[in-house]
Amino acid sequence: MCRWGCPTVDTTYMCKWCGTRYCRACLRGEFTGVMPEPARCRKCNQKKCQGERVEYVASKLPPSTDKKGRGMSSKSARSSKSAKSSKSSKSKKGSAKRKSGKKKKK
Repeated sequence: MCRWGCPTVDTTYMCKWCGTRYCRACLRGEFTGVMPEPARCRKCNQKKCQGERVEYVASKLPPSTDKKGRGMSSKSARSSKSAKSSKSSKSKKGSAKRKSGKKKKK
């Protein structure tokens, strides 16, 4: 919920010209009244005023771990199928080179 009462979350931005904070969803902010349009500041009347998002808390999700306590980027957590397919494709290329054509005499 924003400071001015609308039900949306994380929509508070700051004007890049004057620093006034406002909600992008309900167009209310640190001024009296409502913004005329989302891209024009009510205080300084500048166009394209949307600056950086403020009052935003990023969710901190813990990294996924397997049973041994290792992260998902560990070797045991990766798919062994992709490793096998890359090995088999290399062996096919190598065997194809050996089998094609006549044997060379030295």
